[in-house]
Amino acid sequence: MNQKTMKTEVKKVNLEALYPKISKEGQELCQKWIEKFQASKSVFYEVAELVKAEVEKWTATEGKPTYSEIRQHLLANDLVTKFQQMRTGPAGFVFNAARADISADLDYQQRIKDWENTSRELLNLDPELKIPTYVSRPNFHWCPYVATNDWEEQFLGCVWDIGTSIMGQSSPTVRSYSLGSGRLSRMVSYVCEQIPDFRPQRILDIGCSAGGSTIFMAMEFPEAEVYGIDVSSSMLRCGHALSVALDLPIHYHQMDASQTSFPDGSFDLIVSNIVFHELPNSIRRKVILECSRLLSPGGIMAHMEGGTYMAPTNIFQKLWRELDIHGNNEWYVGNASMEKLAVYIQEAGLSTKKDLLQKITPSSEFFEGALLIGGQKT
Repeated sequence: MNQKTMKTEVKKVNLEALYPKISKEGQELCQKWIEKFQASKSVFYEVAELVKAEVEKWTATEGKPTYSEIRQHLLANDLVTKFQQMRTGPAGFVFNAARADISADLDYQQRIKDWENTSRELLNLDPELKIPTYVSRPNFHWCPYVATNDWEEQFLGCVWDIGTSIMGQSSPTVRSYSLGSGRLSRMVSYVCEQIPDFRPQRILDIGCSAGGSTIFMAMEFPEAEVYGIDVSSSMLRCGHALSVALDLPIHYHQMDASQTSFPDGSFDLIVSNIVFHELPNSIRRKVILECSRLLSPGGIMAHMEGGTYMAPTNIFQKLWRELDIHGNNEWYVGNASMEKLAVYIQEAGLSTKKDLLQKITPSSEFFEGALLIGGQKT
């Protein structure tokens, strides 16, 4: 067996060992989440029809109402109130399911510890880093993002990534990590189409969380040196463990993306996946300025975001975004806009001539497609 074949076999075996066994408690909690999700999904369509009818009625009888007028009217509606209440907290079931599975599977815990303790030179944690309040306070999606005790310090990243994957699978008997991303895949394809000779040698993934997007970039660009940064040590420890299990030499650093310690011009490509809507506007601006500093000449930043958060185009999307602030702990989406981001990109001296600031996936009736927030260092 040659070395390449051996590595492939190692990845296959380790991939099967990446997930904890499904516990009885975890399965029951997942089932509860599915029931709540299905119930809220039914009300979702009722709210969509209500919004459509109310907008048509208001427009026909009172001219062109402002969003503020329609918003106040809709938020007072019993159905909208019910929908908001149904969205508050159900994600907690999937994160608690992941916690239950991990707590019950001691062999899994040991595998994660063993992987984490391998290639430790690639895991650079900073115990002195002050966690920004815009990260530590919201508990996005009702899952704590920073460690609160020793057990969570070790496994919270795994809880987060497995929990969010459960939400995507909608199954009580499926576990996985977010290894790879449809959004990032489309982004990479789009950038390579626009700039065919682009071959990044050093890549930085900001707000990398538990490493799913970082691992995808390492797989997509196997010849590149790949780095991931996040403020949460538990997320980075999980990402490092998964990367070791998959035999990917990724460098993880605990850093604030708005003020890193990397030298000027360190990276040819800087990416992120659904990070910008979790940031206040002042930090969005700082992150884009920092990206500009870190990019090499000709380098590209390419951040993927949900269009509904950054550029809603109808009343329902705006209402959904507002309900997410209260019902899903998305504190900072209310003042997000592509117009502001465009100003920050211009201020940073980055070019968007290659159509690096636009929607790159189709929209549906309810949600805007994914957005590419990009720019090139010229």
